[in-house]
Amino acid sequence: MTPPLLTAQPARIHRRAVPPTPVEAHVRQAERHRAALAAHEPVVVEVAGHGRGWYVEHVCADGTYRLWRDGAALVAAWTDVPLGQ
Repeated sequence: MTPPLLTAQPARIHRRAVPPTPVEAHVRQAERHRAALAAHEPVVVEVAGHGRGWYVEHVCADGTYRLWRDGAALVAAWTDVPLGQ
């Protein structure tokens, strides 16, 4: 008896991009802000509960931003800055 002849196409694996977790998204945003500051570009963000127009002075490694607006300083967590800025 002869073995059967298989003419079907081989199965293909479709890999979908896995969206980042919220923490990864905030880390990526902080890295973009850090790169902009290293290039001497101004970074202005909105902070939840404090409004818009905050200048980022420093992106800290402990998960915070040092911000400044109108003579007032603020330390805010990376998660306090909405994504997409």
